[in-house]
Amino acid sequence: MSDLRFNVAQLLQQHIGATRQYEFTDPMLNLGEGLELQPISGTVKFTRTKNGVLAQTTVEGAIVIECVRCLTDFAQPVTVSFDEEYHATVHPTTGSPLPDPEEADMFRINSNHLLDLGDAVREYALLALPIAPICREDCRGLSQSGVNLNEEPEANTDADEVIDERLAALKQLLI
Repeated sequence: MSDLRFNVAQLLQQHIGATRQYEFTDPMLNLGEGLELQPISGTVKFTRTKNGVLAQTTVEGAIVIECVRCLTDFAQPVTVSFDEEYHATVHPTTGSPLPDPEEADMFRINSNHLLDLGDAVREYALLALPIAPICREDCRGLSQSGVNLNEEPEANTDADEVIDERLAALKQLLI
């Protein structure tokens, strides 16, 4: 079982406002499209609500992604914090089904009273990724010949030496 699943059966039987706190770790969470958040560590505070459980969560990890400048893979640190309410699907003592929440995309506690933080962590981690990830602030990128200038700074070629003939007319506008 994943460390991101918590049995909240006892909490669901408590009064509204009752809380529980946990620390968790997990070696990896698959984010889809070849991305993985690893290793994961975090804290969660569960609070009993009228409809289920509020999860106040903070998660840290790293995602290996490609730098947009030099095209090398690097570990992008990710920290996300979120508050999400998980709705109970069955009554905690009778086991009878509860009405569905008004919003269809709400997180749910399954019929075994397991609350899975995995989907919420996945969504928030993907949203936390930069649009144009850069391995470091002073990344020099690639030369026109495709050499990584961070590894071989002397490989930089003068931009005037290689001109795409389709764009040569535009160079005349700069003169």
